[in-house]
Amino acid sequence: MNSTDIQIVRRLPTSVGPASAQLASGSALLAGLEQTGLPALRWQRIDPPALLLGSAQRTHEADLSACAAAGVSVHRRGSGGGIVLSDTMLLLLDLALPEGHPLFIRDVTESYRWLGEVWAAALHTLALDTWLVPVALARANTQALDPLLKRVCFGGRSPYEVLVGERKLVGLAQIRRRGGALFQAGIYLHWKPGNTAALLSATATERSALAARLGERVVGLRELVGGPVPEAAPVIAAVETALARFAQLSPVDDEWREEEQSAQTTALARYAAIG
Repeated sequence: MNSTDIQIVRRLPTSVGPASAQLASGSALLAGLEQTGLPALRWQRIDPPALLLGSAQRTHEADLSACAAAGVSVHRRGSGGGIVLSDTMLLLLDLALPEGHPLFIRDVTESYRWLGEVWAAALHTLALDTWLVPVALARANTQALDPLLKRVCFGGRSPYEVLVGERKLVGLAQIRRRGGALFQAGIYLHWKPGNTAALLSATATERSALAARLGERVVGLRELVGGPVPEAAPVIAAVETALARFAQLSPVDDEWREEEQSAQTTALARYAAIG
């Protein structure tokens, strides 16, 4: 796309709420593509905290008793990958693109490149020295990853995810359906690896080792900038500016449409708590 190809992307209201409703909203964005054919995005946080299994993960990979004791509900997300714990202000972006859009690339791996570049550019404006994971490095990392670390989404490396040094800062995922794709990005404003490790099915020794490895491989914004936990607003502003500058997507406020609200209601049962 060139500088004259600026396209409106619907910006739906930012929300904070339970996991089932937030996950169902992703389905609503996909449904909206079929009706409108227009790109759409939304920012969200899941509260109260929830443990999100990857679409293909088995329930027993999480310790349901430990989750219940911690007051953390367990849900299965629509995108693949590993476990994501939504505590410590995990900020999530959902961005839906219709099939046929210039940024909709049929090669699933390469389709992440532009989104990773947008995030890297945005975080550079916040004085962070970021880089994108090359495809070959991501594949080699996956092959070498130990099974327990592989259970955690942020513990791995996927193509075009954003790192600072050797630690992952932005994780990416994707769901494809008829009519388009839903791109998802997540960033921890504060990273506490022990919280995630404590909720996996593992021995105490394994959990301790996992927490140490996650501390080496993942980072939150607070750990990079110091001081109190950063607010989400500067991150959102930086990413949306980068979307307009580098992806020619200009966010404009919009509201949920009737068919999207209906799709969200229908999807709630699919994302209900497990156990």
